[in-house]
Amino acid sequence: MSLFSTIRTFSRNHRWKIVIAVIVLLPIVAIAWYAFSPSASTYVTEEAVRGDLRQIVDAVGTVISERDLQLQFPVAGIVATVDVKEGDSVRAGQRLAALRSGSLTAEVAAASARVQVAEADLRAKEQGGRAEDVAVAEAEVVSRRASLSAAKIALQNAQDTLAQSESKILILQSEVETALAGQVSTVGSTVAREAASAVNALSSIRSTLQQNEVTDAVIRTNNAEYQFVLMSITDAETKIASTLNAGSPVNFTDAIALLERTQSAISVAADAANRAQTLVTSLGQTTYLSEALRETYRSAIATDRGTLQTSLNTIDVALRTLRDASASYETRIAAEEASVIASRGAMERARSDIATFEASLNIAEAQLALRRAPARQTDIDAARANVRQARASLQRTLADLSNTVLTAPIAGRITKVNVKVGEAVPVGAAVTLLGSSPFRIEMYVSEIDIPKVLVAQSGSVKLDAFGDTHFALRVTDIDVAPTNRDGVNKYRVRLDFVYPHDELKIGMTGDVEIITGGAADVVMVPVRAVLQRDDGTSYVRVLLEDGRTEERTVEVGLEGEGSMVAVSDVEEGETIIVLERN
Repeated sequence: MSLFSTIRTFSRNHRWKIVIAVIVLLPIVAIAWYAFSPSASTYVTEEAVRGDLRQIVDAVGTVISERDLQLQFPVAGIVATVDVKEGDSVRAGQRLAALRSGSLTAEVAAASARVQVAEADLRAKEQGGRAEDVAVAEAEVVSRRASLSAAKIALQNAQDTLAQSESKILILQSEVETALAGQVSTVGSTVAREAASAVNALSSIRSTLQQNEVTDAVIRTNNAEYQFVLMSITDAETKIASTLNAGSPVNFTDAIALLERTQSAISVAADAANRAQTLVTSLGQTTYLSEALRETYRSAIATDRGTLQTSLNTIDVALRTLRDASASYETRIAAEEASVIASRGAMERARSDIATFEASLNIAEAQLALRRAPARQTDIDAARANVRQARASLQRTLADLSNTVLTAPIAGRITKVNVKVGEAVPVGAAVTLLGSSPFRIEMYVSEIDIPKVLVAQSGSVKLDAFGDTHFALRVTDIDVAPTNRDGVNKYRVRLDFVYPHDELKIGMTGDVEIITGGAADVVMVPVRAVLQRDDGTSYVRVLLEDGRTEERTVEVGLEGEGSMVAVSDVEEGETIIVLERN
């Protein structure tokens, strides 16, 4: 029997069993196929839209009554202008007084310039190195290399000049020694002769002073000068003896030195002779010392004094003659010594220039390599961060500048002015304002949102009692310390109505919105659609027309109402994936 016949016979005999089995197995197979078959992803998407974006801080507000406003400057300073006086009626936003803000104005300009620099740096990094910049960097490298080469040449020239000058000095010194050898040889004998003559003269003076008649007169008159004169003679003899022991000079320099020492020693001896002559002249007549004898002793000392002066003149002439003979050589030697000093200075300057130009060449080569290299993503990200930081600094400085101007938060009448031009800001209220409307709005803002809120920002409140009516507000007071509200720290913010509303009642509540920022004509996507990578960069997923998805890096801007955020590099109308479902 064939297989086909067997199957046909089995199906005919067990027909109902087969039907029941098919009915039971068919749902099981369908469920298994559905469970194990791959499922296609579905997306929740929204289109990127273009428009104006508002950033708001919202909370529940309550109508309160604070008619008298004690207006204070939020910062200390010196009052520059007072624009109102007591009794003046003012409108909301009118300037009341201002502080000196010269430094803050300069800081605003500097912060604005830093924003421009940061933005320019970001554009430069995004655009990459330009051929012109590379050419400039290459020219700088060439210039630095030329400067370094010139400095090395200057060092070599200075070294050559130094060697030449030192060689010339040695030659001149040799020439002066040869030319003056004859005169140098006579210096020893001249010194010995005149020194011996000086010693003899001093010995004669000492002998005269030690005569009995002289010593008796000294004792009788109690003349203290006597011992000083003897000590001067001894000192002169010692100095002259040192010159006699020096021996004959061997060169020009030694000869000059020996003559100078001899000149000094004989000068001391001549001074001692002068004092001795003065001493004898001053002695009075005694029994033993007659006037004639005193004159004899004075004449003897005068003769010895003349001998010393003659020796001194002889030494002076010998010294002058020797110096005159060497003057031309000394002038030439001095010129070469000046050249040595100048060459050494030039060498030091050249070495310093070489070190400087080597460092600048390394910097120029590094800058050239940087210009040639493509911009790294990390550098671009850092530049974007610098732009955000510079913008934040500008906003902070603008806020500081705005704090120097006191404005009327609401319309009303000035009741007291407590500031004067040139005075420091008082501790209490600067200006007291009686508001036209007795009502204000009080709200409490979370720690996350309070940094966005600033004095003078605009807002509105929709009170429950007035349906969809929006009442215009302006922020006037922000507490610097938090208040505990149901276990959570919040900051109290008070807002004044822009226009008076006598129909309001204290205690009414409603939803308050404060406009803390805005951006005009920007492309917006839902906040949930912006994702972040591990490296900190943000991106969105764009659903293309052919069904593919694309990750696109974006720069996130202002986050506004409706959970929308401004982004770059996204076109209006593009489909943005908000959520993916499998």
